[in-house]
Amino acid sequence: MRSGLRNRILEGMYGYLFTLPVIVGVLVFTIIPIFRTFYFSVTDYNPLETQKNLMTVNIQDELLLNRDIDAAQITDIKALADSFDMVAFLADDLLLDLTETQKKLVASYFDKTAFFTDLARGKLNENRELKSLVTAYMGSHGKELFPAYRPLFTGIKNYIRMIGDQYFWISLWNAVQFALVVVTIQTMLAIILAVAANSLSGGVQIFKILYFIPSITSSSAISMIFLMIYFKTGLLNQLLGTFGFEPVDWLNNPATALPAVMAMNIWTTAGYFMITFLAGLKGIPLELYESAEIEGAPASTVFWKITVPLLRPQVLYVIVMGTIGCLQVFDQIYYLIPNLRNRTIAYYIYHVGFKYGEMGYASAIAVILFMIILAITMLQRRFIKESLV
Repeated sequence: MRSGLRNRILEGMYGYLFTLPVIVGVLVFTIIPIFRTFYFSVTDYNPLETQKNLMTVNIQDELLLNRDIDAAQITDIKALADSFDMVAFLADDLLLDLTETQKKLVASYFDKTAFFTDLARGKLNENRELKSLVTAYMGSHGKELFPAYRPLFTGIKNYIRMIGDQYFWISLWNAVQFALVVVTIQTMLAIILAVAANSLSGGVQIFKILYFIPSITSSSAISMIFLMIYFKTGLLNQLLGTFGFEPVDWLNNPATALPAVMAMNIWTTAGYFMITFLAGLKGIPLELYESAEIEGAPASTVFWKITVPLLRPQVLYVIVMGTIGCLQVFDQIYYLIPNLRNRTIAYYIYHVGFKYGEMGYASAIAVILFMIILAITMLQRRFIKESLV
């Protein structure tokens, strides 16, 4: 008994040991960021504040340039320290962003004598981070001068702000449109491609490779290719020009920008989901098709009454994954669409967080997007059954 228990414990320990890298990876890169996003969504967190006052300077060169103080010619350190306005030098000459409280701390506790002694000895003739350099001459008050940044708790302020944010609603509606169009077309196209591939007697592998390659190619590379296709002087307009059509500015025109990216997305994802439906087709009993053939059922009836219903688990998977992917689409929008009115919610989160530095508000939008995706997924699983029974 003891030997068996010991073996089970060791087996469990080895199992957890082998899965530990995956567990740590999921924890660090998925679970913790999710909780931090929820936390930031109720704060005014600004990542730019964490980088505040981190400029690197050569103090000796700056003093020579701005105050005409040559380190090699300093003779009376005490007199220089007594007459030198350190606050004005840091705030006005070096553009160190100091509050009134911080200015008072510098004026009261900065050790100018030690500072100019080091300057005269040539110890400041190097590039150093200004913030840490100033702190070094503040003694025990260094931590008071530059306290660690902590965002302020704002409650539901960020969520209330979304109600009046027109770009939030525009980007959300763009994402919903994107999902409705792309998921519907890519699902039907993937089923048709899978049925076509499954019915081929030869060249099946080539057929699958041709349609699957776009899904494993870098999205950035494909976006660059389609950028050249959609240019006003690009391949598409040249082709349309041979039929007498005027060139269209596909990506700068609000009426065509989003549909153009939708078409690209359908082309790149249909092949991936085709493989999913091919796996489902292999599980459909051949007897059903043989019976339909004996009864003389037309191909359209076989498709809609046998193939599609029995692919219901795959259809559910494709719809759920396609919807999640479309609501989160970012890279293709980032590369191809220059105007904000055609951009989706994922891009708007990036724009608010990294362009404006309002990471708290961006986190709140991300939380709302998470809730929307979760609700849509639950509704799809509730109303689209995986089986006919």
